[in-house]
Amino acid sequence: MFRSLNTRLLLSYVIIIVVCLTVVGLGLLLFVRASPLWTTAAFLRLEAAARAALPTLRQAGPLETLSPQQVRALLARIAEEQEVRVLLLDSTGAIRFDSEGAWESAQLKEVHRAPTTQGRLRGNFVAPTGGRWAFVGQVLPAIGGTHYVAVFVSPQARLLMLAWFVENLLPPLVRAGTLALVLSVLLALLVSRSVAAPLKRVSKVAEALARGETGRRSVVSGPTEVRALARSFNTMADRVEATQRAQRDFVANVSHDLKTPLTSIHGFSQALLDGTASTPEATARAARVIHEEAEWVQRLVNELLVLARFDAGQMVMARQPVEVGSVLRGCIEKLTPQARQAGVTLEVNVSRGLTVVGDADRLTQVFSNVVDNAIAHTPAGGKVTLEARQAEGAGAVEVAITDTGEGIPAEDLPRIFERFYQVDKSRQHSRGTGLGLAIAKEIVKAHGGAIGVESVTGLGTRFTIRLQAAPIEADERR
Repeated sequence: MFRSLNTRLLLSYVIIIVVCLTVVGLGLLLFVRASPLWTTAAFLRLEAAARAALPTLRQAGPLETLSPQQVRALLARIAEEQEVRVLLLDSTGAIRFDSEGAWESAQLKEVHRAPTTQGRLRGNFVAPTGGRWAFVGQVLPAIGGTHYVAVFVSPQARLLMLAWFVENLLPPLVRAGTLALVLSVLLALLVSRSVAAPLKRVSKVAEALARGETGRRSVVSGPTEVRALARSFNTMADRVEATQRAQRDFVANVSHDLKTPLTSIHGFSQALLDGTASTPEATARAARVIHEEAEWVQRLVNELLVLARFDAGQMVMARQPVEVGSVLRGCIEKLTPQARQAGVTLEVNVSRGLTVVGDADRLTQVFSNVVDNAIAHTPAGGKVTLEARQAEGAGAVEVAITDTGEGIPAEDLPRIFERFYQVDKSRQHSRGTGLGLAIAKEIVKAHGGAIGVESVTGLGTRFTIRLQAAPIEADERR
């Protein structure tokens, strides 16, 4: 029934307001119960009734001159006019008349009287049927020594208090509460709309994204929590769009990268089958091309499997001390033939005693991928420098790989670690897979480190890899 957030908020505000008004009313009722105000008000009411009835009683004359029926009619008329209970007491304190007819011929009990003025009595008593009552009495004109007292009574009990509360405090409380309720409902409606409207906008954008409108984003507005939700939603939408773009790029890049080697393998294998490659030299060339292209496809598949294992969280890294200088020198030794062929100089500058915690084989893969990429993008006569030093602040080692190559354009830097992304769109520099830097980033991330890049077009590029340093053993400290 109340599925709408706006309706639920409005209903909750109304309930809170009603509860608050009820608590205020009960508080006032308890205050009145503990206060003498309502008792004072009861006496004031009885005295007012006595004053109003006195002229009528005086005009009637001494009661001895009236018949019992006339006395009863007179007192009954006064009780009806003043809306109070009227008793008539004789000189012995016996009740000669009761406007309600319940206490006639009975005696009042435990009568407590306050000081009297002008023939008027005031106090309280216990009724014949129980319960304490307040009274105001008026001594009536009499003949001889006989006298009568007209007593105006009211129950000195919770019922009186409640009646006084209902008569005097409840009406203004109801009026004020109604006004407060109306104003509060209007304010609650505004507040609920300020919360619900931004949520509805987020919901509409979510539905648009579900329909494939990836360019839609939610407006950040409303309360702090709703704004945080909208920002988080927009961040999620950006990531979803980036993931979808990466998937499209993945399919396009894999298709592009596999097309050339598969075409070569198909063409040269067909030449072998139909006898076009009839000479030993042609046969050897066809076999070599098929072998090289198959080797490249195998390397691509292996690297895709590595990334898939990272994505699935199945890649386990060794956690052992690794001497950084040894790993870097091993990379240089392995890549020296490739550097000589490209006319590039390799240089190593490593501080002594640098040790990190990690997997030596995977770190070798990281440094090899970055150096291989640097060699491929450095012209003949250039230089690639590997440096390692203790990073500022304890607990980290920083490895920098700098080349004097062509540099990376500023618009390409944010995407340099994306899978299959290559700065050279023609892909003519090398037969790389476009996955080396992506794998390097995943490995460094798995080691709890970070990899970054800085580049100036025409001057060169610098990759910085920051890794956790191995703890120093006690004997080494000494």
